Amino acid sequence: MEDRVVPFERPKADPPGSWGVPALLLGAEMQIERERAALTQRQVLAKAKIKVSASVYSRIENGEMRIDKPAVVEVLLDALGVRPGPRRQQLLQLAHDASIEGWASSVRTRARAAYRDAVPDSMLRLTSLEEWAERQLVIDTNVISGALQTPRYCEVVTRRTLLASQRKLADRAIEVRGMRAEKFEARLPRSTFFIQRGALYADFGEPGMMVEQLLALLRHVDDRRSPVAIRVIALEDPLALQVSTLIRLSFAKGSFAAPDVIYISAGGRAEFHRGPIAGEEVDSDYLDYQDLGDNVIKQAPGLARSRELIVEALEWHRARL
Repeated sequence: MEDRVVPFERPKADPPGSWGVPALLLGAEMQIERERAALTQRQVLAKAKIKVSASVYSRIENGEMRIDKPAVVEVLLDALGVRPGPRRQQLLQLAHDASIEGWASSVRTRARAAYRDAVPDSMLRLTSLEEWAERQLVIDTNVISGALQTPRYCEVVTRRTLLASQRKLADRAIEVRGMRAEKFEARLPRSTFFIQRGALYADFGEPGMMVEQLLALLRHVDDRRSPVAIRVIALEDPLALQVSTLIRLSFAKGSFAAPDVIYISAGGRAEFHRGPIAGEEVDSDYLDYQDLGDNVIKQAPGLARSRELIVEALEWHRARL
């Protein structure tokens, strides 16, 4: 199992990042240590003798949660047989870094308990991973991608698409989505957005809003210095599965060996699937979604044709003013 150790250093201070990537790395390394010790997760917990549920331990290994109490990881490392030394210190440092809250947590903290569903755990994790992303590929089939939404479009779409039981959460959801777009605009990581053609024609009863939104897309398209590329999907059912959003996040390989992560949103649920680390078999779900994304990339029109499709939609909305 020695060849499966992931070489890594502390993530650089820029971007500052929060818990997402350190938690991803920590979980992968703890899984390596557990498999090296030939222990199950339940056996580790039994040796550690601490009040951590099996589900929480599983989420730690999967990098799904912020490490609220880094000291817990120290106890788990004892149970895993990780002795004092450089490697243990690296893991403890990752645990510390994985305790840093992301910006979306501030909105959740200010919200009353009844409204915290407006910032679900999946959004906390996604926004934290986005802070670290060096490259991202985003596929959306129903609306303009969240990071590209203008404030007015974000507000209207959020209020129109929330279920009746969730409408009381609208203000908080709009706040988080707006902040996410601002964070993206400030960093502008290398990104390619694939947007379903039908989303360009969505009729929300506000053609002026759609004109403003499509002009915002064209600003990225026409700015040759922009690291953001936009391609319009002409296919009726591009993802072939009931998936509304697929995001593939890639991280800098020079400073730490974080695997790619694929986020999907479908039918009100969100899932994360990470790529393999050295010597590990590829997760079948990750492969499926990777292939799904690759098929969209291959079939989507080029940048010039995509621009034409955006302009056609823009003129259609202008004619309705």
